[in-house]
Amino acid sequence: MDNYGIDPWTNKEFTKHRSNQKFSCKENQIRYNNEKARQKREAMAAINRTLNTNRKVLQSVLGENERVKRSRDFLLGAGYHFGVFTHSMKVEGVLWNCVYEYGITAIEDQQFIIGKIE
Repeated sequence: MDNYGIDPWTNKEFTKHRSNQKFSCKENQIRYNNEKARQKREAMAAINRTLNTNRKVLQSVLGENERVKRSRDFLLGAGYHFGVFTHSMKVEGVLWNCVYEYGITAIEDQQFIIGKIE
């Protein structure tokens, strides 16, 4: 059994107390995992900001209505970004681009229908 290891956080050699031990102490494990999580959040931050903005725009435009029709210019003016959405789905043969629980689909002449997708 190898009794020595290299701590991924400090890159220093330490004596293992268990065969599966990767860090010299719990604090180093926490710091290492927090740093990995921070890097992941930072990498996703720009897209998440845009997704949140898109969701807020669709939510405010829809209000209490089931479906509304809006122009492309109106949505762009409200801050909607057409290139960012969470998923696409077909509902009754119509393709909807969705931002979480809200969907948007093109109908004609730069007009879009917005609705809540269930």
